[in-house]
Amino acid sequence: MADNRAIRFGRRHVGPGYPVVVVAEIGVNHEGDAATCFGLVGKAAQAGADAIKLQTLDADENYVPGTESHAVFAKAQLTPGETAEAFRLARALGMEALTTCGDMATLAWVDKLEPAAHKISSGLVTHLPLIRAAAATGRPLVISTGMCDLALAAEAVAAARAGGARELCLLQCTSVYPAPSESLQLRGIQVLAREFGFPTGFSDHSLGNEAVGLAVAAGASMIEKHFSLDPSRRGFDHRLSVDPAGLKDLVDRVRTAESMLGVDGKSFTDEQASAGQKYLRSIVARRDIEPGDVLTLENVGFMRTLPGDRGLPPGAWGRLVGARAARVLRRYQAIRFDDIEPQLMDETRYGKA
Repeated sequence: MADNRAIRFGRRHVGPGYPVVVVAEIGVNHEGDAATCFGLVGKAAQAGADAIKLQTLDADENYVPGTESHAVFAKAQLTPGETAEAFRLARALGMEALTTCGDMATLAWVDKLEPAAHKISSGLVTHLPLIRAAAATGRPLVISTGMCDLALAAEAVAAARAGGARELCLLQCTSVYPAPSESLQLRGIQVLAREFGFPTGFSDHSLGNEAVGLAVAAGASMIEKHFSLDPSRRGFDHRLSVDPAGLKDLVDRVRTAESMLGVDGKSFTDEQASAGQKYLRSIVARRDIEPGDVLTLENVGFMRTLPGDRGLPPGAWGRLVGARAARVLRRYQAIRFDDIEPQLMDETRYGKA
């Protein structure tokens, strides 16, 4: 079992302790037009995406002629040079770049472009020879699990590790296009993390951006979403994509969710400390107390005091029962250790207020 540590992702990292990586999934929404692809890269950067992802494969090596996929991908292929330029542009704009390779020959030339990781799509999760080959490159792998149960996911992870991979990110995914909200199974993000010990994320095939904040709250370290200049276009992945404004909204939702979640653990900010000084109760005199009077619940209360007049916290009361006042204490005056006669008390526990 791995230890859920962060993995490399180009100039970034994916995993606990790092910002969520937002991947704009261009896929084949460029429809084979390089200029459109470059435009999508630029719009992704403007929206605040951390990475762009393409889908790069030889249609004749991946799909039997006559299938819908063959028809789509035969029309939507970029040349190696165009793909390299898309990667270069993404990096120049401060993003990372990666793609899904469906065959060995494509994997070989794409690896020379130094992608941030190799993406194993849900449709390739049982292609164990390809997974082992991608792992052998030494690059991190991002594996979508939209078409497998935990047993098949375990086989994919085992193949990756057998190929030499030590840095994986597993994405919860529902391979229905578009995916109904009730099918998203966002708890799967945590299940994958517990089961395999690697960073996990969410590949979102639902319409809109309602799921992404919840995915971040569920522990996603990466969010992937299909991206199009015009989601109203027919075919390809346009229908389940967000447009540039939608991608910016997605990024904003992710960053808002991160801000709301805060750091691991229960932090205590300066603002909270200041509020505590103002609002937390102190031990005070309920009425005038004379020197030598025994402190009891008859003459002592627990109240919010005036600013700058903090006394002992209520938790210290157990150490004060039976103590005698060392001086006059006026009604509503905060009580401190030096206001009572010396006796054996654990001042180190409560401190001097």
